Amino acid sequence: MQKIQKGSGRNADSEAYATRGPFSSIFGGPIARLFDQAYIVGNSEQTISMLSESTNLSYKTTKDALKKLVDMGFAVPTRKIGNAQAYKFHVENHMSSLLECGAQFQKERKDI
Repeated sequence: MQKIQKGSGRNADSEAYATRGPFSSIFGGPIARLFDQAYIVGNSEQTISMLSESTNLSYKTTKDALKKLVDMGFAVPTRKIGNAQAYKFHVENHMSSLLECGAQFQKERKDI
C-alpha cells in the first residue's frame, strides 16, 4: 500500500494557489481568500460551492465567511441558480480601493 505524503500532490497545489493572492498573503484566513476571489472575478456571480472550490475552503467555512461579508456590505445575494444562492461582490462601491491596494501589492511581490 502506497502512503500519500501530507502536503503533496493536487491538494497541496490547490492550497498553494488559494493562498498566493494579495489578501491571503497579508492577512490569511477565509475572508482574505474571498477578497482574493473578488479581485479575480470582479462582478461575476458565484455560489458558495463555486467559492469553496476556488478558495480551497470547506463549504461551511466559505458560507460563514461569506455571511460576514454580506453583513458588512461587501457582497450581496443575487439570484438562485437551481437550488444554490448566487452572490456578487460589491467591487465598484466598497471594495475598489481595497482591491487596488491588493493589485499594487501583487505587482510588487518578489516571492512569486
